Amino acid sequence: MVETRSDTPEPGGLTPSAEPTGGTEAPAPGPGTGRPSPTRGRILPTRTVAAIVVGSLLVAVVVAITLLNLGGGVITDAAPGLPARSPLVTWLVPALKLAADLAAVVVLGCAVAAAFFVDGDEGRIAPQSYRWLRVAGWAALGWAVIALAQLPVKLADTFATDLSTIGLGGIWSYVTDTEDGFALALTAVLALVAGAVALTTLSVSGAAFATVIAGAAALPAVFTGHSAASGDHQIAVDSMILHVLGALLWTGGLLALLLARRTRATAVRRYSRIAGVAFVAVAASGAVNAATRVPSVADLTGTDYGRFVLIKVAALVLLGGFGFWHRRSTIPALDGGRGGVFARLAAVEVVIMAATFGLAVALSRTPPPSGEVVEETAATTLLGFPMPGPLTPRALLFDWYPSVLVCAMAIAAIGLYLAGVRRLRRRGDSWPVSRTLLWTIGWLLAVFVTSSGVGRYSMVLFSVHMAQHMTLNMLIPILLVLSAPITLALRAIPPSSGRGPREWLLLLIHSRFVTAVSHPLIALGLYVFSLYMMYFTGLFEWAMRDHAGHLFMVFHFMAAGGLFFWLIIGPDPAPRRLPYPAKILLFFVSIVFHTIFGLTIMQSSDVIAGDWYNLLVRDWGSTPIEDQRAGGGIAWAFGEIPSLLVLGALIWQWSRSDDREARRFDRAADRAEETGNTDDDPLEQYNAYLAKLAEADRKAGLRD
Repeated sequence: MVETRSDTPEPGGLTPSAEPTGGTEAPAPGPGTGRPSPTRGRILPTRTVAAIVVGSLLVAVVVAITLLNLGGGVITDAAPGLPARSPLVTWLVPALKLAADLAAVVVLGCAVAAAFFVDGDEGRIAPQSYRWLRVAGWAALGWAVIALAQLPVKLADTFATDLSTIGLGGIWSYVTDTEDGFALALTAVLALVAGAVALTTLSVSGAAFATVIAGAAALPAVFTGHSAASGDHQIAVDSMILHVLGALLWTGGLLALLLARRTRATAVRRYSRIAGVAFVAVAASGAVNAATRVPSVADLTGTDYGRFVLIKVAALVLLGGFGFWHRRSTIPALDGGRGGVFARLAAVEVVIMAATFGLAVALSRTPPPSGEVVEETAATTLLGFPMPGPLTPRALLFDWYPSVLVCAMAIAAIGLYLAGVRRLRRRGDSWPVSRTLLWTIGWLLAVFVTSSGVGRYSMVLFSVHMAQHMTLNMLIPILLVLSAPITLALRAIPPSSGRGPREWLLLLIHSRFVTAVSHPLIALGLYVFSLYMMYFTGLFEWAMRDHAGHLFMVFHFMAAGGLFFWLIIGPDPAPRRLPYPAKILLFFVSIVFHTIFGLTIMQSSDVIAGDWYNLLVRDWGSTPIEDQRAGGGIAWAFGEIPSLLVLGALIWQWSRSDDREARRFDRAADRAEETGNTDDDPLEQYNAYLAKLAEADRKAGLRD
């Protein structure tokens, strides 16, 4: 735990001496002082906290070593025809992975605690947040060093050689030519950025930015390893993204609270909400991920990998019970000023979580069950699933291959929207049913085009991909924008005395970044010209070959379309408000560029991402160039229905704005008549303005 000198002022104008330090207890209120303060509770002494942290590290190491030996993750015997692996390298690989995972826990947990657990003063972080950021910053620098150290070790492990044979040239080739090497280098860079931000920022927004960068630093490794190498690797990788982020936030947030100088009931309540969401994400994503690697129930008990999964499930259930206990017992104890109750229970949780991370490292090195043997073809290797059969309406509707991230986002988005509508109605406010239907249909449509047969065939047919693209880029954003989710959130979420969800939403809407990208020309460029960049450069082939690129493409389409139509037809508040003639002009400009894009693809003689389609070896349907021209026709003609929706929405909104303006003038005229002050009548003001212009013209004529 990082502490600062007591004579050095900290952010917010406080000094460390203003808070109780480790080993002290907040003074209990005496008679007549009222209810005990919910923000001051006894914590564990500093030495005890240090012992818990060290003990947790030892538990993680012992669990990892034990299960690695049991599961065969550290075999050093030589395979036939290959040299024996170095014992040092074989043990360094899981050791460094465990170190990296624990560093990520500290970085992300302390950063999210600094940004969201404790309120600052006018955008500046609180003293406790400052200490959390110091811990996060130094841990992030250590994380970057660990990631760089993994490069030569994993390279030596890959080629079954000794570390002494690895040179800088080999490491550079490993970074530039392999996904594993690039992922480690990217993690190191992002960790350095997160550490630099955490160590230099004094604002709550800066702490939130450090949290985002730290979360991004944890993701590159997800796209390598068991998940990326298994069958159904898209499902496995998507679920692992949710699993990793949920586990890091859950564990790291609890560790940050344990490191705090005092236990705050408000901070624990905010952590409890995050932990509840993280628990659901970890449990659901873990089940999905295990299903892709453990093909049968018998493999759960008949293989080391399956048994380790069952142990992890037991640990998850146990930790979920602790979370329930927190909600029922320790938070009320905090309200009574007894912070030690929470600290002791949190200490036990942290130890169990550390053991779970040791188990996860062992799982990453344990061979999963082989399962049913599937014929290995180029299509299976590239797609993660066998080449689908000829395209039929039945296959498009029922041959599903779920996009886990989109499905999870849809469930969360629809659930939160319905919760907001329910809150409004419970307090007597109304909300249009049409908007709720638009929001629900929009997200269900996103699930359909990414997870049904449309998603599967979009990987092998350019025409189906283009139909998916236009739906994600045009139709779905229109439906979502017209449902006014920001307005619903601002009405449903109550204001907070600190920086709650409503305040964060307003801060984001009026941030410099959103103000910049919502400039009409920038929004138009992101919406239209990204089409040309995606398909007339190598980005499209990268998006088809690499799952990270595929996710970027899908979410970029939705985000760019959402931003553009937010400016054109969005009823939600925005940093910029365009006049309706400008909106119509901007929309017609986008239609022109879409038309040119579609015609260009239709007339092209070169196959876009030709190497990808040639490697798939599809033996049915039209040729790649014919299918591409059909896709160009779809891009050219698809905009008819979305255009009608947009134009209809614009005409309706324009007429409504005229009616509102007329009613405003009528109300002002009525008030002027009631008060007898004609100067307040807009019509009288306009007549006076015309009279002034006429008088000015008359005087100018006399001077001439």
